Amino acid sequence: MTIILDQILKICVVSSWLPSKRRPNFAPFVYNFAENLGRFGINVSVITPLEDGEESITHEDLMTIYRVKSIFPLFPILRLIGKIKPDIINVQAPNFFSCSAIPAAKLRKIPIIATVHRAEVDTIANPTFFFRKHALARFTKINVIYNSCDESFFFYGREKNVLRKKLNFRSDDRIILFVGNLVRRKGLSLLVESLKLLRDKIPDFLALIVGEGEDLQNLKSMVNKYGLNRNVIFYGRISKTILSDLCALADVFVLPSTSEGHSVALLEAMASGLPIVTSDIEGNKESVEDGVNGLLFKNANREELAEKLAVVLTDQKLKQSMSAKSSEMYLKKFSTKIQIDNYLKIYSSLLKKAQNSDL
Repeated sequence: MTIILDQILKICVVSSWLPSKRRPNFAPFVYNFAENLGRFGINVSVITPLEDGEESITHEDLMTIYRVKSIFPLFPILRLIGKIKPDIINVQAPNFFSCSAIPAAKLRKIPIIATVHRAEVDTIANPTFFFRKHALARFTKINVIYNSCDESFFFYGREKNVLRKKLNFRSDDRIILFVGNLVRRKGLSLLVESLKLLRDKIPDFLALIVGEGEDLQNLKSMVNKYGLNRNVIFYGRISKTILSDLCALADVFVLPSTSEGHSVALLEAMASGLPIVTSDIEGNKESVEDGVNGLLFKNANREELAEKLAVVLTDQKLKQSMSAKSSEMYLKKFSTKIQIDNYLKIYSSLLKKAQNSDL
């Protein structure tokens, strides 16, 4: 158990960004964060919106999830906070639902922090931005804490050829991996166009596209149009076990997004020791150092993307070097321990401040 100020720490995470039966792959990083807190011995409760077919209370190994109606959420959140009696409230991805925890925390006299994810900061045109800006006006101190991933699944050093045999790939296959929602901002149309160019240099590559989304049929049509059916495999939704196997057996991870927060899929690839080829947008440049653990291409440039993929797939020495650096950089900058230690410092500071104000 994590003990701060002679007590087992109780954290209540409030967020509408949580996977559900209807959206099982939605915003996994908030759920992962709550799990990570639990792994460090913290008593974790999560309050999130109730959807059709969901249980109002779910007891999991590392947390308890409470689901409440999202219409006028202040009163059910206030009631639950009174029941849970957390030491700290952590609002994740502030919006109308989760910001209802701010007045609730004030009424219950409980310290509160808010975690704003980069994807939210980057979408200023979204109407939620203005609500969030007003709701968070009372928060004056800013700390930067990065996402992490599930290191029990994603780690470096697994036997690539054993996994390839298990999943029916050849040991000499050149495998490109994409993981994410199949939506426009992920740049998948650009990826398919670049794969058409890549085939001229490397005819026998395989591109594994893992995920679901509104762009799926369009992407399949493009693959068929360009005659890439033997090169591209669509996986849809898969288990974390299979996903971790794909990360371990691939040669390179590609993320051609035109807009990105701090991608958990990219972190999973780094933790697994994959070289990264990604667009040179801000969220990605925080994880990838060009020429060290991957290669950056100019955003929306299909020719440059194809060129960078070809470089990694054909230069074995470079690929091995980037592979080791990806794992090393993940552990030094983004590991779960670093993430939770940074949060614990903030939690401890808040509790000490609250304790001193009561003296």
